[in-house]
Amino acid sequence: MKNVIGATLLYRFLRYCNSSALEKIVLDCGAGGGNPPLQVFSEYGYETYGIEISGEALKQAQNFCKENNMKLDLLKGDMRKIPFKDETFSFVYTYNAIHMLSKEDVALAMSEIDRVMKAQGLCFANFVSADEPPPTDAIETRKGEFLKKAPWRGVKGPNIDSYFEDKEADVLFSNFEILHKEKRIIERITEGKKELQAYIDYIAQKK
Repeated sequence: MKNVIGATLLYRFLRYCNSSALEKIVLDCGAGGGNPPLQVFSEYGYETYGIEISGEALKQAQNFCKENNMKLDLLKGDMRKIPFKDETFSFVYTYNAIHMLSKEDVALAMSEIDRVMKAQGLCFANFVSADEPPPTDAIETRKGEFLKKAPWRGVKGPNIDSYFEDKEADVLFSNFEILHKEKRIIERITEGKKELQAYIDYIAQKK
């Protein structure tokens, strides 16, 4: 397996999934990029599916699959309207992706994740914390919603990032039991400049 950025978080979720008696079938919402995290589950014997809204990011992930002879079953799709039937998946996750929606659409995406999950299934989702400073060129259009100028990977429509207060996203898990919740604050120096990133991670089980 290539070095997957954020693999520590995924392995934590994987440990929860491995402890479940449900069928080993998983969906990644936001599965694109040149180093797709879904490979972690594939190598542990899971039946894997992924959706990605960006054609560019999807192509990168598909090229990865060809180069590594790996079948991940990736298709173009929107997590606000997941193209699968009700209760298809035992496990669903969205890693560093759902925050690129308005808060209204985040709620819609979470309801779709709920819809395609089996009872007692597990999900992982992480949100950008309001403790992270927004980009300097971003405009706050609504509380916690920031419009950025540059389009993201050729995706049409506004480029929005949503930032959540510590307990704000809890309501999105009303049909779940929250098993693990953690806020991470990361400081790093990039090209001589200090950067701060902050996330709120959830692992939850559908009731």
